Amino acid sequence: MFQHHEVRCLEKCSALADHRRVLGLIMGGALVACSVYPQVALAGDKTTMVLATTAGSNERVRAPEGRLPTEKPGWFVELSKRAAGDCGAKAEFAFMPWPRALQKVERGEVQAAFSSSYKADRAEYGAYPLKDGKPDEDRAGKRIVYVAYVKRGSNNEKLAEASKLQGYTVAAERQASIVPELKKRGANVYEVVSELTMLRMTANGRVDAAVGIEDNVKHHFDQHPDLAQLLIQLEPPIKKSVGYVMFSKIFYEDNRELVECFWSTSAQLQDTEWFETMRATYD
Repeated sequence: MFQHHEVRCLEKCSALADHRRVLGLIMGGALVACSVYPQVALAGDKTTMVLATTAGSNERVRAPEGRLPTEKPGWFVELSKRAAGDCGAKAEFAFMPWPRALQKVERGEVQAAFSSSYKADRAEYGAYPLKDGKPDEDRAGKRIVYVAYVKRGSNNEKLAEASKLQGYTVAAERQASIVPELKKRGANVYEVVSELTMLRMTANGRVDAAVGIEDNVKHHFDQHPDLAQLLIQLEPPIKKSVGYVMFSKIFYEDNRELVECFWSTSAQLQDTEWFETMRATYD
């Protein structure tokens, strides 16, 4: 099955092999753990794409200090590198606060950010995989679940209900896609620089609740078991959505075939024995 996929991928991306471009942007600035943004350059005759996201550690991406380990960097990292390679390119990763990642995409200083929910304002500078003019969820990079967390023993258990957000003070990561939804439901939203900050504020009673991505919060609880003891997760989730590898339109306009190949190949690879075997090593 995988051999058939490789044939399809080679046919689909054959034009890229003869038309690879190099984006001549020199990027700077400090990363988490004081590393430096990878430069977009010709690497072994392959265009390098820098994918930006927040630092963290889970089975998808293992970069608790803003650096990926050589061995077992995360299944999403391995998937992205394989997809980029099949499309005649190379994927590198940069870690930074989410607002900065979005800003870097808008300026074309990194090629993409993940995982980004589809938002109209982001679509002005970011390219998403589309089908019939709408976001193509079959080529999404992640299923996102936003969940509310409250201090254990508080009286805020009903906050997760849509009709009960009115008047609550809720902390959320700055520029997170859930922020407009929370405001629409009547919450007083306090935007903070990171999900860890919002969890600490909730544990200290400075806000009524924190709303964040379930997988990300699980990582913080693993790293800070004291917070896990102080907070409880509410059900049902506040919202479920999908996240994409959102490319900068500046990069997409000059590398349309490459980006489309990356999105499609990333999705197709997840139906292969290679992916199943690799993914199982992270369980």
